[in-house]
Amino acid sequence: MRRYAADISSLAEEFQQRFQDFAAIEKEITLFSSPFSVDPDDAPDHLQLEPIELQYDAGCRSRHQQLPLVNFYRQLDKGRFQEIRTFAKKMLSLFGSTYLCEKTFSVMNINKNRVRTRLSDSHLRDILRIKTTVFEPDLAYLLQTRSQYHPSH
Repeated sequence: MRRYAADISSLAEEFQQRFQDFAAIEKEITLFSSPFSVDPDDAPDHLQLEPIELQYDAGCRSRHQQLPLVNFYRQLDKGRFQEIRTFAKKMLSLFGSTYLCEKTFSVMNINKNRVRTRLSDSHLRDILRIKTTVFEPDLAYLLQTRSQYHPSH
């Protein structure tokens, strides 16, 4: 029991250290994730008018409940909600760029190891590009355009 308590305590401390930056932007995160439940006075000065207008728009409130957050911000009127759309793009990029970096680093570690010492930088770059993209190649078309499937035969 003591060992588990020490592990859990250590884990809690690690979380505190890793996520202390989020405490500094807690109001911004709340504004981004729940724009209809925040006090507009808590928003940054340049954003205060748009959350007020957003909160009184019944159509926007309905779309917020129905759509995923990314799609909700994407469909907001560019003319009426320019500042809050820009703010949402910044908030969305916080997590996407971190995820992509972590994913790329993991793929690199899996592929570049002591067993694969002859892997060149250009090949590693190509592997990373394939593994971290959502692009789906049309393999059937690529195979039809080739007279040989393997260049050595």
